[in-house]
Amino acid sequence: MLRRDALRRRETPGYDNHCRALSKQEVAARLRDGLPSVVRFKVKPEDVTFHDEVFGDISQAISEGDFVLLKSDSYPTYHMANVVDDHAMQISHVIRGMEWISSTPKHVQLYRAFEWNQPVWLHLPLITRDGSKKLSKRDQDAFVEFYDEHEGYLPLAVINFLVRNGSGIRNFHSDHLYTLDEMIENFDETAIGRRNFMMDEQSLDKYGRLAFQMADLKETLLPEISKQLKKRFECAASHELIDDDLYVRKVVDFLRQNEECFSHISQLFSGRFKFFFSIAADTSKIRDAFDDVDLAIRLLNVVRESPNRSLDSLRNLAANHQIEYPKLLHLIRLTLIDATSGPPIMELFEFFGDQECNKRFDRMLQLLTESQERLASSAK
Repeated sequence: MLRRDALRRRETPGYDNHCRALSKQEVAARLRDGLPSVVRFKVKPEDVTFHDEVFGDISQAISEGDFVLLKSDSYPTYHMANVVDDHAMQISHVIRGMEWISSTPKHVQLYRAFEWNQPVWLHLPLITRDGSKKLSKRDQDAFVEFYDEHEGYLPLAVINFLVRNGSGIRNFHSDHLYTLDEMIENFDETAIGRRNFMMDEQSLDKYGRLAFQMADLKETLLPEISKQLKKRFECAASHELIDDDLYVRKVVDFLRQNEECFSHISQLFSGRFKFFFSIAADTSKIRDAFDDVDLAIRLLNVVRESPNRSLDSLRNLAANHQIEYPKLLHLIRLTLIDATSGPPIMELFEFFGDQECNKRFDRMLQLLTESQERLASSAK
């Protein structure tokens, strides 16, 4: 009701301090009667001035009246708890988002009332969704874990993205990927900016690309790729590839040399690079695309045994079996990467090499043959 009345009068909503005048006897009587109660801080009617290392000297009045320290359930509010906790832990610097500037006068008055030394205050600009709305805890991408566990950005990429806009790095160069040691060496709190900055996925991808190019293969990339991909690929054959360090090194080398757009590991299980580790677990896609499964088996056997897997030889194979050439390529692509689209067939042959191609042909031929045998057996 107090809030509604204040808004109607176009005043700042707050407490009207009406319990200040209660005598000790009145307070005791109300407590004996079991009336709900809180403990409030008696605010001094003056502006509170404090120094912030980012925003300089700030003077504000506490306009909403005496604020609550202990709630009716006897639990402390954040204002009370954070001051007591920080003092008990000997916190020297309070570093938090700039939305807490308006609450800092309350905390300053509490420090003064307790006769405790204040910490150094640093209020930082916020990351916003569209330039004005800050990221919310309800948004999954407001959490670091989303970029690590879900998207697979390397940690150094996320850190560089977060510090790129006025986060205290002297002479920050946006095209350079800073190590933690470089950030520490170049940190200057006077260089922290005051403006919020907008969530920019293009910048994050840029740092993702830089981090992928710079990351140590053995110490960083192999463990990260293994961790991320094993959660996404259930096929045992895919896990064999993920555990094959030589194969993963080959994938990384290929991406570093040929794919400037590769920025985070999730592209290996949900993007255009999924084919590296995607292996068909069943025959459903080929059965959906081919009415004559026996013909598909014969075609795959010929390609599997052919010493010359050229485009001309594939065209001749399609013509000899009276099948459309694109349909043959579709069959081969499903066999090799379990996808309806992807790199050209010849590029797949070249990247995988004969040994890996033959393993994938053999796997699909076995699946198709066994499924045909089961169908024949059930028809008897």
